[in-house]
Amino acid sequence: MSVARVPRWIAQSFVGIGLVVSLGAVFGASAPDTQAAAQAPAAAAAAVNKDECPAGFSGSPEKGCADVNECKVSNGGCSRLAMCVNTEGSRTCGLCPEGFAGNGYVGCFDANECPNGDCTSRLPVGVEDALPPVVTTSGNVTVAATSPAGAVAKFTAAGRDKIDGDLPAFCTPASGGTFPVGKTTVSCWSSNSLGKIKSATLTVTVTK
Repeated sequence: MSVARVPRWIAQSFVGIGLVVSLGAVFGASAPDTQAAAQAPAAAAAAVNKDECPAGFSGSPEKGCADVNECKVSNGGCSRLAMCVNTEGSRTCGLCPEGFAGNGYVGCFDANECPNGDCTSRLPVGVEDALPPVVTTSGNVTVAATSPAGAVAKFTAAGRDKIDGDLPAFCTPASGGTFPVGKTTVSCWSSNSLGKIKSATLTVTVTK
């Protein structure tokens, strides 16, 4: 019994298919590993503070952590003549305006009032090495829902600095507001006269 010959074009097709399958096995196996490696840092970051948002953020991991805009209150603790620039989890203080010298974090002084326009002598000593204030809160709060919207929760926060002593702290969301059912991270921050800022968090839990 004779075996029918396979046409050359069919044989070449099978060879091509085999080559594609082989290449797919090689590159296809490495693709998921590369993707997993790229996603690993993001997964690790998401695992941190999975029960609450980090300092400088408010909200909840379940519904999303929103950056707190410190610049909305007291110009973020920056000099009143400098621009406060909100950043992820904090803020920075911009340069002094034209005609003024100094430091956007500490103070902007009229250059005409300083010797040779140099106002560095008017800056407090140790500005660069100064520590930020310590921010403390009254702690986590748990309340029962009083309506479908949630419940009102109250708490306190304060700042304490080695140089300035007692300082006010500002919280987002603010105390006395209505919090939704679940866990909400409240971020509180304070800044001292040297422009140093520090944040702390507390968790408001509203049960059904």
